Amino acid sequence: MRLLTVAALLAVLALVSGVLVAPGARAQADIEVRSQDVQNRFPEGILFTLFMASANPIEEVRLRYSIAPDGTAASGVAECTGETAVNCTFDLQSKPGTFLPPGTEITYFWDVRDAAGRTLQTEHQVFVYEDTRFDWQSVSEGNLTVWWYAGGEEARAALRAALESLHGISELLDTTVGFPVKVFYYADVGDMQPAVLSSGAEDVLTLGEVVFSDTAMVSADVRPLDIARHEVAHIVIRQATKGPFDIPDWLNEGTAVLAQSELFSGQRAALETAIRRNEVFSIRSLSSASVGATAANVSLFYGQSWSVVSFLVDTFGPEKFAEIFAVFKEGSTTDSALMTVYGFDQDGLDDAWRRSVGLPPREPPQPSQEEPGPQPQATAALPEEPAATEDTDEAFPIAGIIVVGVLAVAIAGVVVVGGVALARRWR
Repeated sequence: MRLLTVAALLAVLALVSGVLVAPGARAQADIEVRSQDVQNRFPEGILFTLFMASANPIEEVRLRYSIAPDGTAASGVAECTGETAVNCTFDLQSKPGTFLPPGTEITYFWDVRDAAGRTLQTEHQVFVYEDTRFDWQSVSEGNLTVWWYAGGEEARAALRAALESLHGISELLDTTVGFPVKVFYYADVGDMQPAVLSSGAEDVLTLGEVVFSDTAMVSADVRPLDIARHEVAHIVIRQATKGPFDIPDWLNEGTAVLAQSELFSGQRAALETAIRRNEVFSIRSLSSASVGATAANVSLFYGQSWSVVSFLVDTFGPEKFAEIFAVFKEGSTTDSALMTVYGFDQDGLDDAWRRSVGLPPREPPQPSQEEPGPQPQATAALPEEPAATEDTDEAFPIAGIIVVGVLAVAIAGVVVVGGVALARRWR
């Protein structure tokens, strides 16, 4: 019995000895995070920093992150100094291709590997990128929030308009937007400029934009309530068609214009003039729009897109209109989706719409004059301009890049003709 007790005591002492020694050994072998930080550097982007210690040289440090609500996973290798006492930084720049609008919510963690093959992953954290120039306030209803820093009553009116669009277009497309929707309401386009991805065109003034599928930028300069309706409609459309392909721009923009209280005057004038002179675009050429479009062409693009969408809803009913969005979401080309739901392709739609506005069928193009088909992309603009009185001889350009338009901006009682855009760009 005594021998057993002594043996047991020795075993306990050995175990205790191991416990006392082990932590020091593990501390030398493990990777230890000493500190980490995130710096908001609006509008340049976000700087992530990490400081750690390790007994072995650090071979790679990578920041892994995703952006809500899409949750697209991405990562980048950090820049580090030191081998065992290591300082690392990762600069997530806001630029074309990785543009970060205010309100961007990023979930991130660090992934570390040392020369001995040991790895470390930090806990997931969430950071919200903000426009730090202003003292923001917010007003919310349901899952929609409008952020503002000037013009509280106007912001509340924008909230009501955005809710109209959120609910109305959701019902029309038979879809549900279950995630939080954010609208940033800027007092003027100058304040908003750093928060949007500018087209770079000299005659373009961006008054509204959607980059991620949960956040809209709205400027108060010109018809802000309709801008809010238009941009929030794009968020709903994205949810209704979130699939492998983008829908054609005439369907996307036409539906967003349908959410407005009315057409912009320049759009209606351009449409009426083009119909009267039989100079409307073909449906295939409306599949995408271009930065290089003239004021008249961009106004016609929006006016005609709205007219085509209105024709489909009024002639065949909202149920079929919602069905074509569902078909696109499953993964379909434009011709295939139209054939599935309506029994005609883009050319058939072209002829049907033309008849509805009193135009004869389009003459088939010669082989050398065939227009290109739709390009997979997502761009848009909403222009406003004085009533059109002159015809345009310029052809509507086709391209797979951001489109913006031209409209008349009233400032201090003086009408100034310039380009104004509402753009949507999906990450």
